[in-house]
Amino acid sequence: MSGRGSQRRLVVVLAAASLLVSGACSGGTGEDSASAVGGTATSSTAAPAGGRTVSWDVALTSAQRIIRQVGPASTLNYGWNELVGPTTVDGAPAQVQMLGNVDYENGTGPFFGFVTLEFATGDVLALRMDGQATQSPGAQGSADSSFRAELTVIGGSGAYVGATGGRGTFTGSRSAELGGQVTGSMTVTVAGL
Repeated sequence: MSGRGSQRRLVVVLAAASLLVSGACSGGTGEDSASAVGGTATSSTAAPAGGRTVSWDVALTSAQRIIRQVGPASTLNYGWNELVGPTTVDGAPAQVQMLGNVDYENGTGPFFGFVTLEFATGDVLALRMDGQATQSPGAQGSADSSFRAELTVIGGSGAYVGATGGRGTFTGSRSAELGGQVTGSMTVTVAGL
């Protein structure tokens, strides 16, 4: 048994030495990768190092939609809506397309989907959107709603082909019924540009 015990200790010592050597070769300091980059810690909501912030205002109208109403007094709404509209980013004209899926009760609830920012040059920035709609107290139907969503960079093409991630926000409102015009602002910090 003493031979096997010695062999086990030798294996443990070799494994520990191997980990130390691999850590030293990779430049690791025992810190996690987020805190080792540039000597500062980053979180998923922080602006990516070297990122470019892109902002634009939106006034979107429904191009097509399928929204169903069910439940008592038709207070449950679900479905999807394609909203489109022009915008300008740093003086450059662009089109915004928002594909939104909704699951509301009395005008309040979660929504998710995708936002495409496409420039006249053909450059595209693609985003995922996850948010919450809140209907104003006393509003009729599903009118007078406000929106807040987190935007996550999917990728891009053209000038945005190097987009490797990033996050941002969408804030907006709608004074018309569900499917009506949505106005607001979008800001996203894009990593990799």
